Amino acid sequence: MKLSTLKIFLSLAIIATILAGCGRGLPQDCPPDCVGVALTGKDLTGVDLHNANLQEANLGKAQLNRVDLRGADLSGASVQSANLEKADLRNAKLIGTNLRKANMGGVLLDGADLRGADLDEANLTGVSFNNVKLAGIILDKAIMIGADLSGADLNGADFTQTNLNSANLNKAELSGATLSAAELNGALLIEANLSGSWLNIANLVGANLAGADLSGASLIGADLTGANLLEANLTGANLIGANLGGANLSGANLSGIKLWADEISAIDMGLDPALYEMSAGELDLLIKDAEINGVKYDDRTIWPEDFTPPPTAIKQD
Repeated sequence: MKLSTLKIFLSLAIIATILAGCGRGLPQDCPPDCVGVALTGKDLTGVDLHNANLQEANLGKAQLNRVDLRGADLSGASVQSANLEKADLRNAKLIGTNLRKANMGGVLLDGADLRGADLDEANLTGVSFNNVKLAGIILDKAIMIGADLSGADLNGADFTQTNLNSANLNKAELSGATLSAAELNGALLIEANLSGSWLNIANLVGANLAGADLSGASLIGADLTGANLLEANLTGANLIGANLGGANLSGANLSGIKLWADEISAIDMGLDPALYEMSAGELDLLIKDAEINGVKYDDRTIWPEDFTPPPTAIKQD
């Protein structure tokens, strides 16, 4: 190829790239400088925005599926209701980012910083959160079916009404977290730290909580039917109104737990919005003795003082 022909070819390629960017609605110099850009509703499917500075940008309702956002800074940006399906957000910075109602199914997040991000009602089905910074994250009402949060630091996180069915939370740090009214059916919570957490009216049917720390946790009205609480620490937990039917309590420490309706206090009911926003009629149905029929236990199980296992309880050898 002659030099003149090569120059023409390169010039046309550059022009095509510029025109493509314009077609996507990207302003000049973006990327990399996209601070505060308004891209609401834009179709950016497949665009390369890696290492772009998108701080305070408005990407609400934008089409960002399969977009390369590796190393990008979206701190303080609004990405509400955007489609980020299968986007690459590895090592991206999303501190305080608004991702409410965003579709993030299949995104890559390894090494991302999501501290203080708001993912209320976001779709995070099957997403892996390994090596992701999550302190102060808001995940209430999010859809996280099958998500991998194993070993994650989620102390104090808000998972109110979040769907975590079949999620992996093994060894996760969830001390003081809010999981009230969450769906955790079939979830893996082996050796998870849930001390002092709120799991009021949560569904934990068939959940695996073997070796978990639930000391001081509030599980008022929770459904733990068939849950595995092998060697779990439930010291001082509140289980009033909870259903433990068929749960495995072998080796569990149940000292100081609350099981009976007459043990309820105003403090128990007045801290968690999921409880104090309930109607009087709903509370009347909720506040009752815990259901412990068919629980499994063994000689290692530590019961509350003066407690006798019911006749329906099954002692394991």
